[in-house]
Amino acid sequence: MLAAVILVCLATVLTVILLFAASIFRKRRPGEPPVVAGSLLWGSAADFSRHAVNFLHKCRSVYGDVFTLRLVNQYITIVMDPHSIEALSKERNFDFDPIQKQVNWNVFNFSLVEPKKMIKDTGRTVRGTYMKRGMTSYVDNLNMACDDMHPDNNNVTEEWAAEGLRDFAAKTIFDALFNSIFGRQQSSATFSSQKVYENFEVFHEYFNYLWLGVPKKCFPAAMKALGGLLAQPSADQLLAADDTCDYIKNAIDYMRLHGQSDSDIKGHNLVYLHVNYNTFRLAFWAINHVLEDPKAHEALVAELREAVDAKVDSDNLATFTARDVEDLKILDSVVQETCRLASGVFMVRYITKDTQFEDSNGKTHLMRQGDRVAIYPPAIHKDPEIFDEPTVFKYDRFIDATFYKNGKELRNPVIAFGTLCPGKRYALLQLKWYLLTAFTRFDLRLQPGAKAEYDYRYHGHEVLPPVDDVNIDYRPRSEFARLDFASE
Repeated sequence: MLAAVILVCLATVLTVILLFAASIFRKRRPGEPPVVAGSLLWGSAADFSRHAVNFLHKCRSVYGDVFTLRLVNQYITIVMDPHSIEALSKERNFDFDPIQKQVNWNVFNFSLVEPKKMIKDTGRTVRGTYMKRGMTSYVDNLNMACDDMHPDNNNVTEEWAAEGLRDFAAKTIFDALFNSIFGRQQSSATFSSQKVYENFEVFHEYFNYLWLGVPKKCFPAAMKALGGLLAQPSADQLLAADDTCDYIKNAIDYMRLHGQSDSDIKGHNLVYLHVNYNTFRLAFWAINHVLEDPKAHEALVAELREAVDAKVDSDNLATFTARDVEDLKILDSVVQETCRLASGVFMVRYITKDTQFEDSNGKTHLMRQGDRVAIYPPAIHKDPEIFDEPTVFKYDRFIDATFYKNGKELRNPVIAFGTLCPGKRYALLQLKWYLLTAFTRFDLRLQPGAKAEYDYRYHGHEVLPPVDDVNIDYRPRSEFARLDFASE
């Protein structure tokens, strides 16, 4: 077994070397963006992996808003101009389909048949009436998860309990997300929210290597974790369960209609779970940043508890619509600021044919067929011309605020999930509801000396993880209103 793994890895290295040899002799053509100078072997890969944002800002100062990186054997043209995002997203010769195929196959072991049609078909199940039904399930599951955090069989005490913040979030928001996707009766000893959380913690360490094409067999720990993540209920079991979410059921029906296997379905289910895992990561950072800033903590708790007090009825139930939650200005600003700081998403497209791309300043750049073109939102999110003190968390930064670059207002100053995510509103609403619930039901504080730091090695992930967990104290509040979700 070990010998086979070594042979696979050696074959991969040889392939990369051959491709690399061809790539380094490539000549720049007239009109193409400048290529950033890098190492003979890796190109700019090492510089990018150390701290992508700082590296890209340095490149912009030397090469301008559009330049090309060589990452080993791949060429990626980076567009740093935020006003060009819409044009890049709408360019027909810049195709996301080959990128999602690469990620789905290299990371999750499956391919989609007619993926564009599927995204369109299943995307409706995270909007409108479907979103409202999903939110109801999520809210119910979150209430149950919070109940389980009460010590002594839910009898509230005045004692503080200690927990790692990531573990606290895993037992609350991730548990609620997991069970609202797969249903509570589908949980088992091998496939539960806790086991999936533990396996994701391992699997995501290797994510950037996997999507670039390094075989999973080179990473035994990743293979073992993936096995646990794929230990899911069968498609028939998920379809038969009343509490499986609409998205999963719709995706199963679509994939079966197009002749895809149960193995393919499990791989796709894992992609959806991975997306929700990013919501959990954002929840960690939102609570951490709020607890680090006493003014933010005081302001947010005051807004949330005032909103709850205004809604609570004689049965001690406070009912909110999506719009009620979205209208809370401090909460919205905290979430936007968290997304700005924590996002690591890479908006990459494959160039299907030579293209003359015109940026927002009217300058044309020749984009080469077979290369990739990308916007890197974190580099925009940390631009000091757009955001004052860009590495500092400011809870009220987005309250009634507008942002500018080169004297022009930005339409979308924060791009946390890319431009193609159909469930963006749903994910942000789930995050906001979690913060509303957590600060309504618990007193929270960081333990002395606790300080979370972003792990910048994972730029390219949708949301950056922390280097290490931080410890918090939490105490269930003796009096709180239960929260309920209602349609508009």
